[in-house]
Amino acid sequence: MRIISSGEIDACLEDRQVLESLRRAFRSNTIAPEISSTAIGRLNQKNGNISWQPAWTDFASQGDVSRGYVGCSIELALPEQNGQSSGLYLLFSGSAGQPIALLDGVRLADWRTAGLHALAASYLSREDTSRLLIIGDSPLIPRLACAYAAVRNFTSILLAGASKDMQKRLSGLPALKKVHIGTTAEIHDAQEGADMICIAGPDKDTGNHHHLTYLDPPAGCHIDVVDANASLPTDLQEEGRLFTTDLKSPPLTHLEWAADLKDLTQGNKAGRRYYGQRTLFLHGNRTAVADYALATHIFLRS
Repeated sequence: MRIISSGEIDACLEDRQVLESLRRAFRSNTIAPEISSTAIGRLNQKNGNISWQPAWTDFASQGDVSRGYVGCSIELALPEQNGQSSGLYLLFSGSAGQPIALLDGVRLADWRTAGLHALAASYLSREDTSRLLIIGDSPLIPRLACAYAAVRNFTSILLAGASKDMQKRLSGLPALKKVHIGTTAEIHDAQEGADMICIAGPDKDTGNHHHLTYLDPPAGCHIDVVDANASLPTDLQEEGRLFTTDLKSPPLTHLEWAADLKDLTQGNKAGRRYYGQRTLFLHGNRTAVADYALATHIFLRS
């Protein structure tokens, strides 16, 4: 069995390839059951959680078991952990059943998250999108920005509430060499000129998740919500056209969802219906299809 490290994952992935791999995955018949999880008792009446998401080739549909895979992502979240949960991805041969690869699940999740949001942006943001506003701070911002740049030609990226060195990090990325990278403290004014807004995470200085009661993007803006704890204005949720990863498990069940990524990639539902429509993408927690697609992609290229 091969052990595939974070460095090896980075070495064999490229944003455009990731996007196309994910697009093919949502158009495929990959089998992905519901998430399974269980609580882990810790001290002081606190609980951790371990969850797993399997996925596999639709062997019955293809009428052949000599090709294909079975995979499973495993994620462990404990109250004592700082930051991101730990995780692994285990890949099995679909023909003989032996384990063939064990991947760094944290790095795989970084690429998958950025890829899913960029894939959504390719359907939901306007084709002439050129100005991106990123609100909040997250270690994922450089990966997100590169993934976005694979689907839209940005001329400027404004950072609001990110760490001081984030501007330098973005400016040094080859994928963004022609993009002006700036910072702003005036989010209300900056949103007026944005074609796309990414809500990335909590504010760097305060650590608070953004309660975006002031958020009123211009007509035609696409809002990409990466921070699951951000609070969006009710009017925006009700008036915008909403999309998520998988409608079998949407993040906010009280909202009216237009479609998920399977609908968009297969052409079953429209994304942006008209130029001035405001669209929102909020990711869900069912990611088995995407994890499986990237794990097999990595295995074949590492």
